[in-house]
Amino acid sequence: MLAHDLSLADVLGFDPDTGRIDFCGRRAMLVHADALGALRKELVDTLGLDTARVILTRYGFSCGQNDARHVERVGGFASAADFVMVGPRLHMFGGVARVVIEKLSVPTEGSRYAMAGTWHASYEAEQHLRLFGPAAEPVCWTLAGYASGFSSTAFDTPMICIEDCCVARHDPQCAWRLVSAASCGPELDEHRKAFMPLDLAQQINLLEQKVEQRTADLRVSESRYRDLVDNLPEIIFSLDPLGRLVHLNRAGRQRLRIDPEGGTIPLARLMPLKHRRRLVRLLHRIGETRAEGRIEVTLRSLSDEDIAVQLQLSPIMDGDRLTGYRGLAIDIGPVQARERKLAEYASTLESQLLQATRLAGLGQFASGIAHEINNPIGLISAYAEDLLDTLGDRPDAAATARLRNGLAIIQDQAYRCKAITRNVLSFARDQAVNLETSDIGALVREKVHFFTERASASGLDVHLDVAPALPPVRTDPILLGQVLLNLLKNAAEALNGRGTVWVGLAPSRNRMRLEVADNGPGLAPDIIDKVFDPFFTTKAPDQGTGLGLSICYGIVRSLGGNLSCGNRQAGGAWFRVSLPLTGSERGDA
Repeated sequence: MLAHDLSLADVLGFDPDTGRIDFCGRRAMLVHADALGALRKELVDTLGLDTARVILTRYGFSCGQNDARHVERVGGFASAADFVMVGPRLHMFGGVARVVIEKLSVPTEGSRYAMAGTWHASYEAEQHLRLFGPAAEPVCWTLAGYASGFSSTAFDTPMICIEDCCVARHDPQCAWRLVSAASCGPELDEHRKAFMPLDLAQQINLLEQKVEQRTADLRVSESRYRDLVDNLPEIIFSLDPLGRLVHLNRAGRQRLRIDPEGGTIPLARLMPLKHRRRLVRLLHRIGETRAEGRIEVTLRSLSDEDIAVQLQLSPIMDGDRLTGYRGLAIDIGPVQARERKLAEYASTLESQLLQATRLAGLGQFASGIAHEINNPIGLISAYAEDLLDTLGDRPDAAATARLRNGLAIIQDQAYRCKAITRNVLSFARDQAVNLETSDIGALVREKVHFFTERASASGLDVHLDVAPALPPVRTDPILLGQVLLNLLKNAAEALNGRGTVWVGLAPSRNRMRLEVADNGPGLAPDIIDKVFDPFFTTKAPDQGTGLGLSICYGIVRSLGGNLSCGNRQAGGAWFRVSLPLTGSERGDA
């Protein structure tokens, strides 16, 4: 019988009544290629690529050997060449691959059997690509084992099938060749090993030794890591997903007074209440974004010692699952202390600079002050001399009247000198500030009422608008009242005693705003930036020193506020005092 005469019906039998399938005289089963692929993956993942190759090659060898023995019992083949050609035919019947024989040599004197060909649609190459991707070496192990087992029986001599090309490594086709085992040189030792019996006990023992070695290496590595972490001065810790401490280094245990055997403690328990909520929000954000985060909080030890720290947290992931957090707490107490000292030093420098600026201003404008004082003193001297001449030896009625008038002028000019001197001293000296929580609404009403009762305000229309339910302001009521009266006086002088003045008081965000406005001529654009400069004035030389607004500006700054000015759209000027509300930080409106 020739190989091509063999049909599937000759080797395959179905008996549904008994639940049997016979193939080549032995019971067989229909198995999906994916199931064999799953077995391959399990072997590779569990035992490694080399061991899996040996197992699958020997499995294929056994299948080929048994099929050849069955065919041999049937007999009727004209030659060994016809016998061996049945193997590829059976492979195709089993759905393993389509086999194309390209070379077959029977032995002559001094030669051996040889065979070569290609496999097409190899189930093994397809499954390996699907499960592992491209391979570095040929992977049709069961096919090579089958060809080796069948040909060894057919030729009655040990044969080895070598796959030189494989679709699984992106070769155009799976190409193979059969060679006599006796002719295999050292270069084929790796192929020879695949047909040798596998000592699984030895393999398992080797695996156990590798696991033990790696476990020991891991213990050493963990010990080094823990020693390193424990000897760092910073607080290093790890948390479980619920935020409880599962590891804390030596520095952390010492600083926080935590017993190593004290069990798990929620990190939030080691913080004041207001910081616990911030920690919970941070853990929630890290859990959502899988990104590290940091906050500045206070850690409170079990002995109630507070430690200011910057807390740095990052997630611990197992794939896509959050398994905990690792953290670092850096003590920022010394940094904060240095920052406070620097802030105090900067405040001191600012005060000294302000005082130096005042003194420099006094030096620059000393000639102006001398001129201002010399004018009234000159008048005093002239009138005094004139009075002496007028009196003579026997003053009459006219001389007495003139004497009274001269004395009034002397008195007025003396008062003016006193006022000039007082303003200069107020500007040059640091004013004592006594802050207290004040009802600023009542203060403003009182000062406006006092101003409107004066003769200089008789021709003014003064409007007062105080917002209801004003929050308290921490200020110096005496100094603030002085500023308000000065602003009202300036408004009255700008109006020449005739016009409207508006006084408004209302909160604005975290500030209290006091504004004095008028409908006078306003401020010229070229002087707005100069109105708070020392000795700057638009009045006549004998009407003012130019220190009033400069003094007001310094007072408001000492109260933690700001004094600004501008022009109303409808005409006139406005001056605005902005003060911080009680509990708010200093800043400008």
